[in-house]
Amino acid sequence: MKVGDLVQVLPARIGYYIIIRKTKMRSDWDGYSKYWDLAPVAGPNFDRGVPMSQAFIEVISESR
Repeated sequence: MKVGDLVQVLPARIGYYIIIRKTKMRSDWDGYSKYWDLAPVAGPNFDRGVPMSQAFIEVISESR
């Protein structure tokens, strides 16, 4: 995974997102976990991006 990839969030697979940057968020289990900040591709049900764990992201199309 890298910045610019087109992804979906599992298990819902509703809507598409673009990875905009890697970030770290505090986790109760292991200190700091790696997350990706996602920006939604324009659509009626998605108005903002979210940080998401790599475990729940499925790459649809890789950026160059």
